[in-house]
Amino acid sequence: MRRTLLAVALLAAIGFAAIPSTEAQDCDIPNVVKDLVKKLNDECKKLEGPDAKTSTCTKKQARLVKMVEKWNNLVGNSSLHIGPREMQFGVEQTGSLLTPGDRRFVSQIIEPGKGVTVNVTKRAASVGSEDTKGGCVVNICAVDLDTGVESKLATHTFEGNASIGTQMNKSFSSSQVGNKVLIVRLDGKGVGKRFPYSFKATKN
Repeated sequence: MRRTLLAVALLAAIGFAAIPSTEAQDCDIPNVVKDLVKKLNDECKKLEGPDAKTSTCTKKQARLVKMVEKWNNLVGNSSLHIGPREMQFGVEQTGSLLTPGDRRFVSQIIEPGKGVTVNVTKRAASVGSEDTKGGCVVNICAVDLDTGVESKLATHTFEGNASIGTQMNKSFSSSQVGNKVLIVRLDGKGVGKRFPYSFKATKN
């Protein structure tokens, strides 16, 4: 079993390492996620019985914790790991994206009945001479943990000449994100530029 988990973790890490950041059409969620979803479903059936779906487990806090642990065991230290770049709900997270690189924020499993609002703001440089002319495409996607279906929820583009304080604010209903893992990808555009940002996701 440990060998199986290690193999899946390696596949996830390799899959993300091989994905170029030049494609801004989606969140670049690799096919291995479908395998993760199947394994989460299998884990839930062990906990709740043969007819259970992942949503059966995510409705219960204790089971939800176990599902998060299972997810992290499967993905290892890849970009899909929940933490240290976990989407910390209700907490402003800041960074400075060097283009053409990217950043991904991965949420914990969102409970059924919960919606989410995502805010990204272009902020001032942390160092006075820092270049802030990098552009950024924000892609927001979700993976359903019952079906494995990936859906693209929204895209927003910050142009390189966008003013400091320019915001993207998107809200998603529980029908869009409940019992799903939310992935937000900040895809930097330009060469050798920076896009300083603040990021905040809030459950509602």
